[in-house]
Amino acid sequence: MRDFYLAASPDYVPVSATVGQTRINSYAPAALEDGAQIVLDTAAAALEIYGRRFGTYPFTELDLVNTPTLALGIEYPGMIAVTDRIYDPEGSLGSTPNTIFLESTTAHEVGHQWFYSVVGNDQLDEPWLDESVTQYITWLYYQDRYGASAAEGFYQSLVGRWNRIEQADIPIGLPVSAYDGAEYSGIIYGRGPVFVDKLAQTMGQETFDAFMRDYYARYQWGIADTEKFLSLAQSHCNCDLNSLFAAWIYAQ
Repeated sequence: MRDFYLAASPDYVPVSATVGQTRINSYAPAALEDGAQIVLDTAAAALEIYGRRFGTYPFTELDLVNTPTLALGIEYPGMIAVTDRIYDPEGSLGSTPNTIFLESTTAHEVGHQWFYSVVGNDQLDEPWLDESVTQYITWLYYQDRYGASAAEGFYQSLVGRWNRIEQADIPIGLPVSAYDGAEYSGIIYGRGPVFVDKLAQTMGQETFDAFMRDYYARYQWGIADTEKFLSLAQSHCNCDLNSLFAAWIYAQ
């Protein structure tokens, strides 16, 4: 495993489920059990969807834990921390209901078990490879679980992130340090997954899906980078994707 993370509290009460050979545990104080159940149900659905699309989750346990983290969620191999600010299903964060944040955050962080945990990358110098790709597969989660209407709603939230910086034509392949706060959110979490969708359309969805399964299988337990991602994609579509990558990923 790439990281080790520990969370502990005498107040944690787990709710659990099993998907295939994986035991999922969702930990939260008893007063937040309804939120913990939403997290559990989302993680179970995401584990099934991503496993079917990309390859089996390799561990026999996945833990999701309520913590006072400032981020909505943070991924670790085999474990996910979700902020306690969104666990009350009756509450909201700003104008958005907590239930929406709970599901989207959990589905996204579970996606990182495939892209960051199993398939590693340089998270500081090439953050798009884990964050943008994981945003894209979160869109696939909504598509597979709820259908086209829900998927379109999530996709528009991605475009909305990019819109906050007026759809700036900033490359998605820069290191974290090259973006300010608003740019990082808008480019890596907004423009980035829009690019991945554009790539899927260019390759053809069926070909792209086969490429992603191969990418997961080929680079598991290793480190991938943009060049490896591009090379493998081109080998699957038998096409030249250099101009597409140049327009979206690389600094001109």
